[in-house]
Amino acid sequence: MAQYDASALFLHAGMLAWQGHGVAVVGNKRSGKTSTVLAAAAAGADFVSNDDLSLHQGPDGLAGQGWPRSVSVRLDTLGPLGLELPAGLTHPANRHRTDARLLMPHEISRMLGCRIAPAAPLKAVLFPSFTEDEKFALRRLDEEETAERLLANLLTPPVKDDDLSARFAPPPTEQLADRARHLAAVVPAFSLHQSLTALGRRTELADMLDRVVTAP
Repeated sequence: MAQYDASALFLHAGMLAWQGHGVAVVGNKRSGKTSTVLAAAAAGADFVSNDDLSLHQGPDGLAGQGWPRSVSVRLDTLGPLGLELPAGLTHPANRHRTDARLLMPHEISRMLGCRIAPAAPLKAVLFPSFTEDEKFALRRLDEEETAERLLANLLTPPVKDDDLSARFAPPPTEQLADRARHLAAVVPAFSLHQSLTALGRRTELADMLDRVVTAP
């Protein structure tokens, strides 16, 4: 898809679907990406993706495609988010992990009581970061800053398997930059400063997501 879909953009991002509207949550490790997606799913969103997300142009606009894989959940985030691990986790690597657990998509659904959605129409982009402030601080980004942040979070190549990725020619960097600029021009994007404690307050989180998906 990365080679042959002229609209494809692979991002280090997750995605949730809030009332049917896809929200891409973009960021590197420790940015709060996974916590935001999990907290939103616990508050009523559908879970689409956690770490690998591709965006594609369809007849009705851009859509996000989730890719099924395990989700690494840090144990120290569970309490503030008001979550508990489900019993009977199946990933074999959990025997060797002490600070986190790997959950398969069906286990995420069981833990959060949410639906797993394979894709969603893209309505907004969030770039989360952690702060000590107990309130959500949402700031609308302009097109230039959005494009810069998207380019900083591209997955190139989209898979880490060198033997596999060597068989395909990735799009030139300038093509990817054009796609990122197009996304920045047509989809509203926000920076989101938050704390784990704030994410655990589901009513406030739901209100924030309402603001994001109704932005013009």
